[in-house]
Amino acid sequence: MRSKFTNKGSFSANIATLVLGTITAQALPVIASPILTRVFSPDDFGLFGLYFSIVVILTVPITGRYEMAIILPEKDEDAINVLGLSILTTTISSILLFIISFVFYDQIQSMIDNEAIGNWIYLFSASTLLIGLYQSLNYWFNRKSKYKALSISRVTRSFNTSSFSIIIGIFGTKSGGLILGDLIGQAAATLFLAIRFLKNYKDKITQINLSKMKEMAKRYNKFPKYNVFAGLLEKGSGQMPVLLLTAFFGITTVGFFTLSQRIISAPGAIIARAFGDVFRQKASEQFAKNGECHNLFKSMFKKLLIIAIIPFTILFFIAPWAFQFVFGEEWLIAGEYTQIMTVMFFLQFVVSPLSNMFLVAEKQRMDLILQIYLFSSLFICFFVGYKVFGEVETCLKLFTAAYSIKYIIELYLSYRFSLGKKY
Repeated sequence: MRSKFTNKGSFSANIATLVLGTITAQALPVIASPILTRVFSPDDFGLFGLYFSIVVILTVPITGRYEMAIILPEKDEDAINVLGLSILTTTISSILLFIISFVFYDQIQSMIDNEAIGNWIYLFSASTLLIGLYQSLNYWFNRKSKYKALSISRVTRSFNTSSFSIIIGIFGTKSGGLILGDLIGQAAATLFLAIRFLKNYKDKITQINLSKMKEMAKRYNKFPKYNVFAGLLEKGSGQMPVLLLTAFFGITTVGFFTLSQRIISAPGAIIARAFGDVFRQKASEQFAKNGECHNLFKSMFKKLLIIAIIPFTILFFIAPWAFQFVFGEEWLIAGEYTQIMTVMFFLQFVVSPLSNMFLVAEKQRMDLILQIYLFSSLFICFFVGYKVFGEVETCLKLFTAAYSIKYIIELYLSYRFSLGKKY
């Protein structure tokens, strides 16, 4: 029997490899942003934010969340069939989404209630297909500890997204330039992992068969049963600000919010995800072997805390000035939004990697309860902020408070799960 836990390398080396590539990948859009903010208007950023928010939510059920189970089987034969199941589910779901987009275009346009989204609705299925395929391959390479390949894929995505966004914005259309640039970047990253997979694991494909996929679908039925709904609530909560800010305050406000997310939240979350990828693999190994991984948990927590505390403290004090100086005077508001949400960004960076314990310990029901709380509380926060106070800033303060409470609860539960049998 060939164990999944082979060819690992040291924990610190794996983190360094993945984080270095991820930091490089995230440096590119940050470097490109002063150009992008002068090529594209707040409305253009708002359109992209709205499009991407919808795609992120649609991507959750596309795979049935089976990609999250790829890392769990002991045998590669089982894992490759989970991968096949995830890819098959992604392909079929994306085709169905395109048909729905074509047949019910007018109804979807009316439901979104934003004319700018227009024919970009037809690209929803292309984005979900590429993201679903990428996520599936990402978990496979995570399982095999191929962190260099994951790092390169993220740099590939970032470079192509930034480059083509600028090119399309200058020489093509500005209205959807950010959408097209992002789509090209995602396609490049997915193609890179697909080529690497075929080169290194072509022999594994012959082990994929329908009966085995059915067996794996039954074995890991908790993922579509609980994680899809939990994922919809999680992504819905994450994208709720864009959707409700669009409805309450308009696309320009969303543009300011989107830049804040693009510069602070997205890079921070992706860098944290790099830590999470390594933590998930190592925690899965220790949990399977020892029934607990609390020492690993504490070690990762200390690393994340040390890395985050100084940068986010500085960000809190300089955000408005920094955004105005780097991106232009009209983007001062984006800096003010960032300042309001700094505490949430900090907790997101520290807690998100460690929340992989919900997956490792297979605590899907608890995750679902937590996501129900978050979704409900965020909706109330924005409703109260808009209806009672009528201010964007109040909405964002309440939003930050609700998310921060969620992260604190998540951190506590994740630690308890890391104790395993001791819990």
